[in-house]
Amino acid sequence: MKLDMHIHSKNSRDASGTPRQIASYCKRQGLDGFAITDHNSIGAWDEAASAAKESGLLYVRAVEVSAKDGHVLAYGVREIVPRGLAIDDTIDKVHSLGGVAVAAHPKRFPSGIGLSLARSGKFDGIEVINGGSSSRSNKYARKVAVSKGCAVTGGSDAHELDQVGKAYTVFENVSSEDEVLEAIRKRSSSVGGRSRSFSEGVRYSWEVFVEWIKGDLTRL
Repeated sequence: MKLDMHIHSKNSRDASGTPRQIASYCKRQGLDGFAITDHNSIGAWDEAASAAKESGLLYVRAVEVSAKDGHVLAYGVREIVPRGLAIDDTIDKVHSLGGVAVAAHPKRFPSGIGLSLARSGKFDGIEVINGGSSSRSNKYARKVAVSKGCAVTGGSDAHELDQVGKAYTVFENVSSEDEVLEAIRKRSSSVGGRSRSFSEGVRYSWEVFVEWIKGDLTRL
């Protein structure tokens, strides 16, 4: 089962696709399921669950949480996770809500938590292939995951529909959200896909610069 575990919908300020459009695109890309990980928002959950069911896809509830020191992917939580908490407090909150916590693109500037916190934090997994990060950053993330012995995940980090599916997580014998979470806890996932290209990196750098000029970086 191939799931893109990191997609943003229009409920993230910097993305545009609707949950229904995302589900349709995932189906066309040959994916078996997906998670919409909007920034500090669960507004896509109901539409995404409905669209996934109609398309015969597995849907995982998720949110990308802006912790004090960077972004954390919370999978399977029952409600929104407060932003601005310290890393371990964020992880504890995710666990208390029944979810698993994954360090999102830990080496990416400026929203990654950094390799030190990724290594020391009580994460269930590390995102080791992020379609919006450089191959170098993803390589460092994988080294941390290997050293910790924790689960690995992958996702496109798509903010536009044409980016969906370029990185993904592979799960064996899963058919529900609970089974996906358990696979992460048991460290039985693997990853596939690609990192960002040079031209995509240039575009990302420009977008970060624009966000910085506008003073919007802290909003994500």
